[in-house]
Amino acid sequence: MRTRRRLNSYHRRGFRDRLLSPEPALLGSLCNTALVKALLAVLLIVAADPVMATELGQEPHAVVRGHPPGGDAEVVALCPDITERSEVFTARDGDGLAGSLARAGYRVYLVDPWSSSQAQVRGFDAVVREVYPALLADLARRGGGGQVTWIGHGLCGFLPVAAAARPDQKLPQQRWVALGTRFSWTLPSPLLLRWLRSWQANEVPLPELVARLLFTGLRPRSGPRPSSAPAQLDQARHPAEVLQAVHSAKVARPPPRALVEDLLRWFEQGAARDREGWVDYSTGLASIAAAGLLVAGASDPLAPPEDVLPALRSLAADSVTQLLVLSRGNGDLEEYGHLGMLLSRHSARDVDGSVVQWLRRGRP
Repeated sequence: MRTRRRLNSYHRRGFRDRLLSPEPALLGSLCNTALVKALLAVLLIVAADPVMATELGQEPHAVVRGHPPGGDAEVVALCPDITERSEVFTARDGDGLAGSLARAGYRVYLVDPWSSSQAQVRGFDAVVREVYPALLADLARRGGGGQVTWIGHGLCGFLPVAAAARPDQKLPQQRWVALGTRFSWTLPSPLLLRWLRSWQANEVPLPELVARLLFTGLRPRSGPRPSSAPAQLDQARHPAEVLQAVHSAKVARPPPRALVEDLLRWFEQGAARDREGWVDYSTGLASIAAAGLLVAGASDPLAPPEDVLPALRSLAADSVTQLLVLSRGNGDLEEYGHLGMLLSRHSARDVDGSVVQWLRRGRP
């Protein structure tokens, strides 16, 4: 069943315009006029439009820090991983990567395709075929038809590649950044499989699993050197439990079961294929034309560097996509993990700064 999309416009003062369906009784009393018949025909056309009929999940909403950018500023979409709320991009000191990008002059929107009914029922295939193209079209419209930059954390960073594997889709011009996104679907970490199977069984993962899977790389306080973890952890007696509390309060949400089952199937088959088995989404790497940046955390069990590197080997020879590994060996302040690249006290310097520099210059 297709759901008519609500068109919401979010402005600085919180004003919201909505297209609401007329009351049936009112329509019945007016249907004798030619004008109303014409209006009904327009409504039927809108309902039949596949983009207009696609639910976007959480409506894209703007993040404004300081002075809002001009109307011609580039649109940047921030998309979370499947177990995260979009607030993960503002959770660090109430600002985060979203605030850094907004201050740099970009029109920043938080998006969440995983909350759509399509993702909940039909999983990744429906997001790639319906929700993602509709989101890009909506963002391009908000930006006046200009370029859109898609920044995805975890599985959201795989969406531009998966869409490129379906060349029948006409998408707006875009650049893409993948933060902590894996491109290999063999030999997953046992921790990752435990995590997915916990959600498949409708069980909340244990605190130790949350800490070992999502918060690796954060350094504790040592003498005069402060901790790189959120402030609540500096004096914590049970850091794993506090980490889970911070995770639950600020960023976590249960993933759609259909998506969890898709991921488990990919790991079992060793390839990211659609449910019919016809499309291998990873083949999009060879045809994706947009410039991209792959960001890998040196201690990320969800997407370790060795599972990000295969993307570079599969890209077209003329691709301008680049790789950035976040580690102390590369001049960063810590060995970053999956959530550390967004929540660490040092990520504003190491991660936000590198992303903004790449957006401006085309390289980190």
